[in-house]
Amino acid sequence: MLYFIGAVIALGLLITVHELGHFLMARFFGVVIEKFSIGFGPKLISFRKKDTEYRISLIPLGGYVKMKGENPDEEYDENEVGTFKSKPWWQRALIAFSGPMANLFFALFIFILSFLVGKNFEDQYPIIGKFDQEQYSFFQLNDRIIELNEKKIQSWNQLIKYTEKEGSNTFLVDRDGETFIIETDEILPETWISEILPYAQARIGEVTPGYPAYKAGLMPGDEILMVSGKEVTDWYTMRELIISSTEESVTLKIRRDDQIFDKKIKLEENILADNRIIGIMQYLPAKIKEKYSFLESVKYGSYTTISFVLVNYSLLYRLLSNPSALKSNIGGPVMIITMSQQTVKKGLDTVLSFIAAISIILMIMNLLPIPILDGGQIFFCIIEGIFRKPLPMKIQIVLQNIGIVILVSLMIFAFFNDFNRIFSRNISIKEQKSNELNFNNIPGGRQ
Repeated sequence: MLYFIGAVIALGLLITVHELGHFLMARFFGVVIEKFSIGFGPKLISFRKKDTEYRISLIPLGGYVKMKGENPDEEYDENEVGTFKSKPWWQRALIAFSGPMANLFFALFIFILSFLVGKNFEDQYPIIGKFDQEQYSFFQLNDRIIELNEKKIQSWNQLIKYTEKEGSNTFLVDRDGETFIIETDEILPETWISEILPYAQARIGEVTPGYPAYKAGLMPGDEILMVSGKEVTDWYTMRELIISSTEESVTLKIRRDDQIFDKKIKLEENILADNRIIGIMQYLPAKIKEKYSFLESVKYGSYTTISFVLVNYSLLYRLLSNPSALKSNIGGPVMIITMSQQTVKKGLDTVLSFIAAISIILMIMNLLPIPILDGGQIFFCIIEGIFRKPLPMKIQIVLQNIGIVILVSLMIFAFFNDFNRIFSRNISIKEQKSNELNFNNIPGGRQ
């Protein structure tokens, strides 16, 4: 229940920020704001200041701004000061655009704040697990790097951070309990990303909500022993066996606590790469926290915001290019709550980053050219700017009604997807517990 309340409050805050963007821009251009509400439904508290009624409403899931003369079917006097429709097309477009932009700037602020409070990172230990042994013969499997250029190393990403791009790098290495120094100029920061990889157990760290592994009831901490009858030695072997499979599904032999069982899991297309996946992420045992200065926080927060926007637009493009993938990648409030449960456990910085990410997604969704959304209103304004006259009112009303149907259909689809995923997962977990109970009741079933 606490996760639900927290998610509702966070989503309500993001929508209120969005509406505040519309409010401020409309006020800037002299549009009369009739109502500004935090929340929906019956009002709890309200007061009036000049022409605007400010209210707090019962349902805390967002808010709304009511501008004078904004509805397509609302009659207004073209000469009346302060109506939305009396403003030039470019001002109306900016008013519509300001809501999504408020979400973007809010996300930037929250990402910067997440670095200021300190980032909790999960990572692999700096233990070498996979590399070309001929090219980098000075290393051996299971070497643990203790120091790099006199800086203590606790996680794999610190190797990327502290490796010098030019000149030589000096490593203090632990090999089978003995320590010695390696100095080489053959290592670059990108080497630790593509050519030398960390030791990684075939153990699940996270299960992505909505994907086949989630529906099948896989859990964080599950260890994968075999993939379709082939033994797994590490994460890389397991991953390659899954993505290279030519079958529609794979059978995983899994160890969970002291139980070993099989799970048949359907493969699903990965829209970000040309392969198929089941929706699991590797277990990251190293836990570190890094502090950042104000300037570093602004720098990394800005980079994170830009990269998240680009990644999500790329994802949206791929989804529209491949409609069959929509079912697995569209989720609603229930999925947001499910994801928030995983996020809260990781610390304040992760919660802040999650809120910022949802804010950017709200921006992107609202800029879609669907008539009822801000993107649709901007599109109408641009058409008016090009042809020097607005679309006929009847057409605007018809398109807005179509937009409402599209949005309602998407919401119903998202809710259905959410509950279907959770139902499938619960059924799978119950079946596994039932099998485990039956196994324990067999004489000699548990050793």
